[in-house]
Amino acid sequence: MKEILKIGLDSVAPVPMHTDYNSAVFEGFEVDLMQEIASQLNLELHYEISLWKNILEKLYKGQLDMICSAVTMTTSRQRILEFSTPYLQFRLCAVVNRGTSVYNLSNFDHKTIGIRIATEAENYIMGKFPSHNMVHANRNDELYDLLLRGEIDVLIDDSPIAGGFLKKHPDLQIGMFLPQTHSQYAIAMKKGDTILRQRINEVLKHLKGNGFYHQIYKKWFNQIEL
Repeated sequence: MKEILKIGLDSVAPVPMHTDYNSAVFEGFEVDLMQEIASQLNLELHYEISLWKNILEKLYKGQLDMICSAVTMTTSRQRILEFSTPYLQFRLCAVVNRGTSVYNLSNFDHKTIGIRIATEAENYIMGKFPSHNMVHANRNDELYDLLLRGEIDVLIDDSPIAGGFLKKHPDLQIGMFLPQTHSQYAIAMKKGDTILRQRINEVLKHLKGNGFYHQIYKKWFNQIEL
């Protein structure tokens, strides 16, 4: 009998990490990764959708067993959650309308910045530019629409997710990658779930050794600059 795990997913699909679970086709890098992990460990995955601002709290409270949905591994989060070995390196980037010049942080002066609530992008921008005009939103797609309409000047996003949106919106571009924002995605689990973490880490190591990881990395990030 398979062990059932409740897996948290961001309700705003961070393509190419994963698409909308309720769409006609549920796919993405993390979907492929978790399906193979589940197969190797004889797990049955039950996905649950949540707004990003609530998802980590649900895991902390034990309402979820795991989150594999573009979770940045940070020192503060490691104090309250368990994390697998990281499975993707990325950076924060500034997305602008094509033709807009953003080369360094001084170019952010007098610009309205869009950021998503409860993200590391929000923490970074609030720390760097506490007095700037900002628009905070629950959904990434809201920010991209605002940028296309000219209601914000720049938005900050994780580079893999920005790459997914840029494929849909050719009028947008990455203006710059933000300094000192090299980060990692990892699978988040409840604090104390060390046996599950160890099992997952062993599978991740195996998948990198047998070529599966490289195969899905190339499939989903071939044309995305991370």
